[in-house]
Amino acid sequence: MVVITKVLSYSSRRKYIVLSVFLLLSIFLLNQIQEDPSIKSIRSMLILSNQTWKNSSYICHNDKPANNHSSILRSYCSKVPIPIDKWKRAENYTESDIGFLIFTSSIFYHTRATAIRDTWLSRITHKYFLGSTSYSWLPITMIQGAGEDKISNMKKIFYGLQIIYKQQENSSNPHKWYYLAGCDTFVNVHHIIKRLDTYDHTKPFFIGGHNGIETCREGNSKIHKISFPSGGAGFFISSKLLELMIPHLTDYVENIWPRNLSQCGECSDVALTCLIYKLGIQPTIMPGFWIHNPDRTLYFDGRIALHSDPEPNTFHYVSHGEMYDLDEFYSFQHIDRLVNNQNWKELTEYIRIFVSSHYEILRIKTSECTLPKV
Repeated sequence: MVVITKVLSYSSRRKYIVLSVFLLLSIFLLNQIQEDPSIKSIRSMLILSNQTWKNSSYICHNDKPANNHSSILRSYCSKVPIPIDKWKRAENYTESDIGFLIFTSSIFYHTRATAIRDTWLSRITHKYFLGSTSYSWLPITMIQGAGEDKISNMKKIFYGLQIIYKQQENSSNPHKWYYLAGCDTFVNVHHIIKRLDTYDHTKPFFIGGHNGIETCREGNSKIHKISFPSGGAGFFISSKLLELMIPHLTDYVENIWPRNLSQCGECSDVALTCLIYKLGIQPTIMPGFWIHNPDRTLYFDGRIALHSDPEPNTFHYVSHGEMYDLDEFYSFQHIDRLVNNQNWKELTEYIRIFVSSHYEILRIKTSECTLPKV
């Protein structure tokens, strides 16, 4: 155990500490459901002892936060919104209703892709990395001949959607939504799922945010300007919309969209949006999808914009190191809100998912990593 601890990454050691906190919370939750009077007494004492924590943030309002990494975690307290209660979960969908598609490259397998695998994506049921190089320790959906550069994202997305949709045709519980993003995007899954509550997956919807303006093209001809949701921040495609797109994906990427880089040939989010416009569907733009990490979001968009929505969905351009930081920070924030609302049932569910995914990642790392000679 000592040797394994030494070779695990710094972020993995932090995860051990997070797990310890979660296990303590588990004991507290077990006390909540017992009927024995003595246990009830202990439970009451625990509740009283936690009054100073109630209605506060464990990271931002605690003199002694979780671990020696606290200075980095606490830096987010002055940047992002800090809701501490009034949590409301998604009503109509769960994360298992969604297929999460992450386009990546082999040059990022050991950094960005691994960081996503180890953090927020570890708690996702249906996940796919769209790549052109196989790797045993990531769930790679192979896109043959796509390449490894930025323009390869075009084929990875267009062909990846086809491959996964075909797989779902034989599923007893096919995906209701498809979410696409790059391997440097942090996703706050609890927040982002709630964005879908008012939308019917059996109708064609294209949902994202932080939109830009670009020109649709067919070959060398300019067609018209469109508003497109940022691919960096990620976007949702309903199962019905993908059904409508399937017959057109290959022809569009091979024959219609220009390949000249000076004509935005690498802009996969623009190309996908232009195809969707051709099908008569316009994107639904909503808040909470950020195309930069928190620091750069504050710089480019300003505090008023960032804090106008207390539950950000995504941050893009997140380094693999910061991916662990954001995931730890928002894991604690989610716990804060559940505890402050005394939502013990959902807290129990979250702890169980977190612990289970944690040990699954450790098993992967044990097989993935070669220990040095002693």
